[in-house]
Amino acid sequence: MAFSQLPVQLVQFGLHSAWGYVGGGFLVGVEPAHVGLIPDGLRRWAQSNDTTLSVAYHRGAEKVTEILLTLQRHGVQTVTVYNLSRANLARDRTELEPVYAASTHFFSTLLPAHFDNAKCSFRLHGDRNALPHNYVAAAQDLEHAMHGSEFRINILAAYDAYDELRTALQRARHDGCDISAAFDIHDVDMVVRTTPEPLLSGFLPLQSQYAQLVFLSTPLNDLTEQDIDDLIADHRRFPQLRGR
Repeated sequence: MAFSQLPVQLVQFGLHSAWGYVGGGFLVGVEPAHVGLIPDGLRRWAQSNDTTLSVAYHRGAEKVTEILLTLQRHGVQTVTVYNLSRANLARDRTELEPVYAASTHFFSTLLPAHFDNAKCSFRLHGDRNALPHNYVAAAQDLEHAMHGSEFRINILAAYDAYDELRTALQRARHDGCDISAAFDIHDVDMVVRTTPEPLLSGFLPLQSQYAQLVFLSTPLNDLTEQDIDDLIADHRRFPQLRGR
């Protein structure tokens, strides 16, 4: 089922209503350079499909891989995936271990099998000291292996926006630069959350100031390649106002 047939909420940050300006002289018809993905709802999917969290998260890792490949095909340059917030780490261990296991499989098996190390790069962002050793080790191996510049994959884990802001402020003071230039991750053009709740849940709040926000009723594990194609087509029709 295509996105055009699904209940989808679209929100544009800023002072203007998005849809009134399509074709009105603003920048349209452009693929997003940077997409944020919030792969939410996997616990609900496991419950509604009468399966385990392990199965749900492993399928989710495979689905995120498929989405990354589709976005790369569309010319997207960077994708930032929200794996875990710092607040998520307060969950019960029985809920976190399936996330860690699926994520480690994602780092060590799925990404190396589908992406060219010479064309792609990978970076883990967040408090590495708060994450399991094998999770961090798998991510670091991928960081060292992937050294390309055509397609960038960022993973947020044990991420907190206040931590990111403090780090950027320290770097700006040290380097004598504006704080806007001190962030490791740059502006996001579109954020996709795979649940209908209109929340960012702390996802890159500064970088997402002018992003198109998409909240889906279709679960992550049920999305298709055509859904992603339609989402990119929707973005091309979305005016890139950036507060203008």
